[in-house]
Amino acid sequence: MSVSDDDIYDVTVIGAGVVGCAVARRFVLEGARVLLLERGADLLSGASKANSAILHTGFDAPENSLEVACMQAGYQEYLEIAERLNLPLLETGAMVAAWSGQELEKLDAIEAQARANGVADVRRMSREEMLAREPYLSTDVMGGLVVPREHVIDPWSAPLAYLKQAIENGATALFGAELKTGQRDARYWTLDTTRGRFKTAFVLNCAGLRGDLVEQALLGSTSFSIRPRKGQFVVFDKAASALIRTILLPVPTERTKGVVITRTVFGNVLVGPTAEEQDDRVHAAVERPALEALIAAAVARVPALAGMPVTAVYAGLRPATEKKEYRVQIDAERGYLVLGGIRSTGLTAALGLAQHAFTLYRNTRANLVPLASPRWSAVPNLAEHCPRDWERPGDNEIVCHCELVTRREIESALSGTLPAGDLGGLKRRTRACMGRCQGFYCSARVAELTATRLATPLTVGTVNE
Repeated sequence: MSVSDDDIYDVTVIGAGVVGCAVARRFVLEGARVLLLERGADLLSGASKANSAILHTGFDAPENSLEVACMQAGYQEYLEIAERLNLPLLETGAMVAAWSGQELEKLDAIEAQARANGVADVRRMSREEMLAREPYLSTDVMGGLVVPREHVIDPWSAPLAYLKQAIENGATALFGAELKTGQRDARYWTLDTTRGRFKTAFVLNCAGLRGDLVEQALLGSTSFSIRPRKGQFVVFDKAASALIRTILLPVPTERTKGVVITRTVFGNVLVGPTAEEQDDRVHAAVERPALEALIAAAVARVPALAGMPVTAVYAGLRPATEKKEYRVQIDAERGYLVLGGIRSTGLTAALGLAQHAFTLYRNTRANLVPLASPRWSAVPNLAEHCPRDWERPGDNEIVCHCELVTRREIESALSGTLPAGDLGGLKRRTRACMGRCQGFYCSARVAELTATRLATPLTVGTVNE
């Protein structure tokens, strides 16, 4: 697919992670003609596919920073649009738990920072109050800070909904479309990709782990360097969800927010992430010592987790840079904006970053006319505290018994305006092959249903990739 000189996009978004999907949606709703290019076979092929799925208040973000502003704007917009897009919200609250006298002393500063960031409903909790709220918590806890509006969401349905709405309101999204080169003349970019050549007036770089490489290809230099940071996670069996109600946060360090213990909307308990620097931008291997350390840390904090079966382990990469803050810069003259270095808070901040990106764009370009009556299309629900498809009447063959995934859900995920492009995309849309057996029992049936419909056919050995 190519675009003639007479067929020019207002903006081209590079990268279909959560930020790119949110940006594409915002610009379409504001009236722009949008092209989204993604080098992977499906959305969330990079950093965005692995995170802790927490909707953050921004209580511990740097004061007066772009990060806290975007997080809080994103948080608010998520709440405003969640019902119309059928996005789940598991109301849990969070507790920052202190396990030593030194950590206990840091709580005053964390509370002060939260209030400075406008999160005024935080409050200190005594050891006794924490144990009353979470009876399975280790009695070694010394005290904490409760943040009532920290909650858990589905990390995959949100960006799916954002991009789906963008497409249904006029955006074009191309997968397997890796940027090779870009040239700018007086008015337009000409982008050469593995899917053809395209012309656009403005480029939005949301390429995540490849953000600096994309900037180098377009501008000939880069304003930041990606330093991939690996995070490993452990997923406990669904039975573990009875042991904790509240997101359990550690007292953060200068380098990392630390290991979190939280329920998921899918009914499991998640522990992680680690924080390990590496050069590889693609592969994130899980390592037994790190996973064992995560399990040990979880058991130390919630002793009843000892012996609880582990359903899954996984690792993801975060697009860290040489600085902690978001790397957002605009080159108005050349029609270029980068949203780089968006790390663990990106899921929450994405909608706010999209708002910020459009404000920067609007200040340099002619006004667009927002859509008067945009289409709103709900995405399927996978959260266990909300009604699931298997509960609906009709021909409900259960394909994946661990996660109660129906044939109807799989067929729906393979069709429509944004069908799954690969097995990972199908799993994130349905949770097929993601339960206790990790596809041991259902993969053959999934292979039958997806035959000839995915970029890489499902074969033996691909389920857990």
